[in-house]
Order: sequence, then C-alpha cells, then structure tokens
Amino acid sequence: MRRIAILIVIFICLAGGAWLGYLNTRPRAFPSETAIILPQEKDYGTPEIGGTFSLIDHEGQPRTEADFKGKILLVYFGYSFCPDICPSALYNMSQALEALGTKAKEIQPLFITIDPERDTVQHLARYRENYHSRFVMLTGSEQQIQAVMKAYRVHGAKVEPDETTTEYLMDHTSIIYIMDRQGRFIAHFNHLTPPRELQKALMKIL
Repeated sequence: MRRIAILIVIFICLAGGAWLGYLNTRPRAFPSETAIILPQEKDYGTPEIGGTFSLIDHEGQPRTEADFKGKILLVYFGYSFCPDICPSALYNMSQALEALGTKAKEIQPLFITIDPERDTVQHLARYRENYHSRFVMLTGSEQQIQAVMKAYRVHGAKVEPDETTTEYLMDHTSIIYIMDRQGRFIAHFNHLTPPRELQKALMKIL
C-alpha cells in the first residue's frame, strides 16, 4: 500500500508539472478585432507611443505636432483606397464627434495616410468631405510617413495586386489613438468600437 501511495504522489507531481509547463508555453490570447479597449485608470502618458512629426495637411499646409497642443487628439492611420476598415473607423470617429456637440471643438481628429503615393493633398481634400468637418488629413513624403508610423508603432505594408486588378491594398494596423492635450498617449480602440463608446471615453477625458 505504501508503494502504491508513493506512486500516486509521483504521478500527481508529474501531472502538475506538465500542466504548468503547458501554461507557460501555450500561445497567448490577444483581443479579437471586435474587442473594445477602454481607457485605464492610471497615470496618463507613455514615451512609447506618439511623438514629433512634420507632415502636410489636406490644404497643402505644413503641420507638426505642436500645431495641435491643447487639443485632445483622435489619431487614425489608414489610406483613402481602403475598402472597409478605414471607412468604418472614420465613420465611428465622426459619429462620436457629432454626439459630443459643442464639446467636439476640444477634440482634434487626425487621419494620417500610410499610402502617400496615392494620398496626395488634393486627393485627401476630396476624401475628407465624407467625414466630420473637424478632420485634418495628413500626408507627406515616404520618409516622413515612415517616421510618424514608427513613433506611433503602426504597421503598414503594400500588398501586391493579383492579375484581376492594377490597384493595390495596404496591410496595416487599425487603431484609433487618444492623445492628451500635451500629445501623450491615453488610450486606444479598434475600428469597430461603437461611436457611443468613443464618446463616453472622450467625455471622461474632457
């Protein structure tokens, strides 16, 4: 009986060790595309997201991050030829701003292209007509765009077209960033976050 008891203890120890090993090596779960990431109750700001930039707006005027100090920023990276993800994000941002009414004047929404080859100043001016009037659309040289994407930790890469089309798509990160009045990161959301959730987060910050 004693030998059986010892064997049982050894078996339990081995089984427990195997389970702990599985927990430590299994793939980590990430939020799904529809997950909503709300602002956290913690100190504002992190040096790891955001920073300086030098770009051109939809009116052909040079813009830097300093032009927007004092405003809460809603920042989204995308491209105007995007078939569905970018329009969803910009629509939800626009609806949230509409819901804020007069308080929207304290919010500055920014759309930064990841496709400067096609998103010229003139093209972004036309694209802007589809969304909230407070939007500033930004483009620049390839080097300038890559620099601001790096600052915001945004991925963007051209997907070569197949034989059925000459137009290409862009594989890219789809995140709506909220930055405070000093340009520091506060929170982020995905493109499917309902306007009501964006509005509630912005009201909390305001």
